[in-house]
Amino acid sequence: MQSLYRSAYGYAAVMQHYDSMLNCGPVPYTTRMVSTRYGPTHVVVGGPQHAPPVLLFHGWNGSACAIGAEFPFLFQHYRVYMPDIIGHAGKSAPVRPPTHGSTYALWVQDMLHALKLDRVRSVGISGGGWMTLKLAAHMPTQISHVAAISPDGLSTTNTAAVLRWMLPAALWPSKRTIRRMLRFITSPRAAAPNFALYEQFARGLYNLKHFKPQKNPGPMSRSELRKIIAPTLILMGADERIFVPHAAVERARSDIPGLVAAEIIDAGGHLLTADQPTLVQQRVLTFLATAA
Repeated sequence: MQSLYRSAYGYAAVMQHYDSMLNCGPVPYTTRMVSTRYGPTHVVVGGPQHAPPVLLFHGWNGSACAIGAEFPFLFQHYRVYMPDIIGHAGKSAPVRPPTHGSTYALWVQDMLHALKLDRVRSVGISGGGWMTLKLAAHMPTQISHVAAISPDGLSTTNTAAVLRWMLPAALWPSKRTIRRMLRFITSPRAAAPNFALYEQFARGLYNLKHFKPQKNPGPMSRSELRKIIAPTLILMGADERIFVPHAAVERARSDIPGLVAAEIIDAGGHLLTADQPTLVQQRVLTFLATAA
């Protein structure tokens, strides 16, 4: 596990932060460690025990410790399973398989089998949105709905801007570099943002200096997207600056057969759950409840 970190001290610091964030979740959580062909997978679980299951995926290079706070509304209606993606900054196996092909779907299939789940809804943000699309492409009988918020996989990445605004916060986290990064991933026009999520995200950034990040997966192929037949919702912020929102929405509309809606949200940036929390809640809950 420590192979993903720059030092034993850094690993311990990230794990301490992980456990403290779990204790601040919107509902009481339980945790499980399940076996997969790629090694052990740590899953955080919350919500009514007999409610319909939802897989909720955190962003790339993150972990499941804080993702529940971005989607607190799910726990009223669903049993929410939040896995630490393998190879990321959580408690799952330090394995980084190729992002092309079906590898991550095979990992999730093993996880669902261990959890005794047959068919699930899937929700994710950023790299977690890529995960939802990847699973829908390769697990059509097991994924019933797909809600991808600010997802990777549908457009190119604004690499130059990411290096300028995000990399300094990852390598040299300070009040100044983190403020710059937050300005980059949020919208200056958000009318009623969730400032607690901004602060939570900023606290997590201090841990990135300990972690060896994995490159974002990047755009999915057209042949993969054409396999997505599950009802699909795509939400992108108009002020998204990591990906290209209009290009992402147009690609979803042209390439995803199961697309129900692809919407660009005004006054929203990449961290759409913080910029527009009420709107995201309305769109996601309505979609999950009504999509066939």
